[in-house]
Amino acid sequence: MSRAPDDTDRPDANDTTNPTDGQRPSALSSAGFDKFDKTTETEALSSKPLPGPSSSRASVPPSEPRSASRGSFSQLDLSADRPARLQMIVALVLGLVLVAIPLYLWRRPRAESISATGSADSGIDPNAAAAPTTTAPVDEKPTIGEAKSILCQDPGPKKTAPEQCDHVADVEKAFAKAIEDTASCVPKDAGGGTIQFVADVSFKRKALNVATPKEGRTMKNAKVIAACQSAVKSKLQSLSLDPIQHAHARYKIAITATYPGAVK
Repeated sequence: MSRAPDDTDRPDANDTTNPTDGQRPSALSSAGFDKFDKTTETEALSSKPLPGPSSSRASVPPSEPRSASRGSFSQLDLSADRPARLQMIVALVLGLVLVAIPLYLWRRPRAESISATGSADSGIDPNAAAAPTTTAPVDEKPTIGEAKSILCQDPGPKKTAPEQCDHVADVEKAFAKAIEDTASCVPKDAGGGTIQFVADVSFKRKALNVATPKEGRTMKNAKVIAACQSAVKSKLQSLSLDPIQHAHARYKIAITATYPGAVK
């Protein structure tokens, strides 16, 4: 015979859950699992980035702050480049100056080149100034010796020794200059040698003569000696004897001139 079921045979007979809350234990446990699953799903969704426009907006910064940061960086770069550019410009200018000054000093025209160019442009030979150094002996001045008074006398028998004669400075100076100015009387082919010129000056007669005694010369060419004698005498004719101071009436003054060149 069948036995009536008791409380121990029911499925919820051993459940320790408090039955006073008005719900069955199975219903409470299923509701708890449902709540746990929903909470886990919500946390997973919140931690996982969602696709679409909302996720791109969250990951990319706003456009305006980015442009502002780029502008500030560009300003910093420009301000940092200014000293470097200034230094480069200064270095370039200094380099050009250091190169230009030596080139100018090296290539500048010199006085010699300017004078040579000017002479060439004007048709003048630049070597013309050096011509006098290569002239013939005929153009060279002779060596003029010291003037000596070899005679001084007055009317009457009184005579004065040559060493006691005074010097007529104006006549001696004019005499030496006449010999120097007439140096061309000795041509180049005549050679050189000495010629003694003696000026005979008479203040009483106001006359002046020139002689070339044989004992005072080494030049052999008589024609040249005569030409020089005549040239010196002609040069002295312009000398006025009136204003010249003198102690005696007549003088003989000797000057020896040495002409360059070999004696022939």
